[in-house]
Amino acid sequence: MKIVINALPFKQNSSGIGVMIRELFGRYAQRTNRQCQVILSNDAPEFPEGNTTELIRIPLEHGQGLRRIFFQSFRMGREYCRAAVLLTTDSKTPFFLPKSCKLVPLVTDLAVYRMPEVYQQSRVLLWRLQYRYIRRRAQFFITISEFTKREMTDILGIPPEMIYVIPCACSEQMVKVTDSAALEAVRERYGLPGWYVLFVGNNNPRKNLARMIRAFDLLKERTDLPHRLIIAGEQGWKFNRETVLKDVKHRDDVRFIGFVPDGDMPALYSGAALFAFPTLYEGFGVPVLEAQACGVPVLTSGVSALPGTAGKGALLVDPYNVEDIAQGMERILSDLELSRRLVAHGYENRRRFSWGQSAEELDRWLEKMIR
Repeated sequence: MKIVINALPFKQNSSGIGVMIRELFGRYAQRTNRQCQVILSNDAPEFPEGNTTELIRIPLEHGQGLRRIFFQSFRMGREYCRAAVLLTTDSKTPFFLPKSCKLVPLVTDLAVYRMPEVYQQSRVLLWRLQYRYIRRRAQFFITISEFTKREMTDILGIPPEMIYVIPCACSEQMVKVTDSAALEAVRERYGLPGWYVLFVGNNNPRKNLARMIRAFDLLKERTDLPHRLIIAGEQGWKFNRETVLKDVKHRDDVRFIGFVPDGDMPALYSGAALFAFPTLYEGFGVPVLEAQACGVPVLTSGVSALPGTAGKGALLVDPYNVEDIAQGMERILSDLELSRRLVAHGYENRRRFSWGQSAEELDRWLEKMIR
């Protein structure tokens, strides 16, 4: 059987699912001996190719959302998925699949069930409908953490023996930058201060930015720490920056720098005194590994998949408690020994994960499943 990869979510400046498609599915496409067709939007960036890879670019761009969803839902299955294994992410699944197609969805998280208020209502309805369909249609499932595997069993009722865990990782390009010129170039490019706390992620309610900013403001109010809070990432749905900053006393010490390209990320991480990631819900939490790989002490949430991802290389806090977040930041920034210990454990933890190893596991598991 051939392999079909739905890579339509992969776009310029990808984060999250787009990165996972490139790193996991891309590396799988490079190593498999099976015919592998990759479905891409017309304006998608370059995708990794193997000897048996065929890139199929549909005549639609990523920004043509409704037309792209229509193609994915009603045309892709009939046109490309006969006698095939379809690898797709979350609920991004055609509604009409040939009987000869084996559907294998990779589910990253089920936030659409746990936190539906952070999405457009139309998307919640569509995604839940698609999840009901894949629950009936898929033979097996992949997920990225033991946490999401439990969520799939609890929420969707999928037997655990039908779910295979293949973890995420971070890019090999994520290494600590020690070159002073490279660090200074990134500081100048984004107007970074000498001392800063860093957050990386899309600005949406799942990321808990309002509480994190209030915690940072509280920390600045009661200490003389010189740090500023740097927030890197694209603007997200249902996040109003002015509303969040309205009652923040030290709002001039909070800076949003927007999307940062991959090439600048290692230096951005490396220059930080602390990486703060107290989010409410994550299926894995790749930024935690990225910060650890760059030698930065990490503060993150003790909920969802984050404790399993961070290992011993992070201080865990209650993301719903502003005081707990503030105290955690203060502990790391004022305790040099704690900071060094978190960095050492972070380096060790990051080595547990590898995109190459995950692609190898995917290849081995799919061959076993296809037989």
